[in-house]
Amino acid sequence: MTQDVKSVAAQDLSSISETLADRYRVGVGGQTHWLTYHLHKGRVTEFGEALVCALASCEYRLSGLGKRLVDELIDTRYTPTAQDPVAWRAGFQQLLQKFAEILVLRVLLEAPWPATAQFQHEPANPTTGRRPELAVELEERVYLFEVKCPSLVDHQAARGANPLQIPARSVLGDTLRANPDPNEPVTWPRDNVLKDFLESANDKFSGFSAKETIGVLVVFWDAYVYEPISALNYLRSGLLTEHSFYQVNGVRVPFDAVDGVIIMNHLAVLHAGAQEQGHAHRPGYFRLDHVDGGLPNVWCQNIGGTQLDAFLMEALDAIPVEDAEPVEYQPHEIIVWINLPD
Repeated sequence: MTQDVKSVAAQDLSSISETLADRYRVGVGGQTHWLTYHLHKGRVTEFGEALVCALASCEYRLSGLGKRLVDELIDTRYTPTAQDPVAWRAGFQQLLQKFAEILVLRVLLEAPWPATAQFQHEPANPTTGRRPELAVELEERVYLFEVKCPSLVDHQAARGANPLQIPARSVLGDTLRANPDPNEPVTWPRDNVLKDFLESANDKFSGFSAKETIGVLVVFWDAYVYEPISALNYLRSGLLTEHSFYQVNGVRVPFDAVDGVIIMNHLAVLHAGAQEQGHAHRPGYFRLDHVDGGLPNVWCQNIGGTQLDAFLMEALDAIPVEDAEPVEYQPHEIIVWINLPD
């Protein structure tokens, strides 16, 4: 891209950003809403600016997408926490899901695809009627992406309070369930959440096209990435292993249409940014460049799945899970949390 073209693109994106921010302000009608503070006319916050830049990038590359995403943000239910804390928490979780979708869409649309690539946001699967987040069609194959962002609030509270954690199903976990000790409460795995995500993605990807299809599930998590990795890759029960705990009539459910899962450790970044608590481990809220020493995302490939292209791995800031060395990336059977004195 020449400097002149870059300049024109920057001008276009700036104009689109302001248009989308105004669309949000008009859409909420002057009422206090989730992003009222971040997108206030004349004093847009750093997080608000990052958000509208991401939305503008989506709109610039796929006409109408940025406007649709803004409308979905407007429609995300807001209830003041003082009126109904449960409704507030549910709405905030829905907001985080939207943020996750916006980030992934922006990253994928900005990736260096071949010039012939055609993009569709939430296209209907002709076989199942279900809609993946994004389809990218090339001459020889179709890439399908689905984005999921689980609610971890209760799980995080348990993790912070309980002395024992079982990240993956195991004989030890079964023993602890059968013989609970009230003095040592346990934080249990969130593997059913991953199972549900895989089922949903598989249904959206299956039978989508007569062309070769590569299906990618993107799951957001906080920094404790060993939890989803254990649920997926623990050799004795992981959902993406031969000994998956999820079986029908003694046979592993294979999720054949899902080639693999990207575990994205970006949830804390979005959560902190929305509440003006900093960047966590990345310099940008809606970008994936991690700071020096930061932990990358990981790719967990399904049995028989196709390896994700190098350019997509780079765009998603991901490495194969088997190449990840830090302990945070290793499957665990049990963790004992020890509170050391100050």
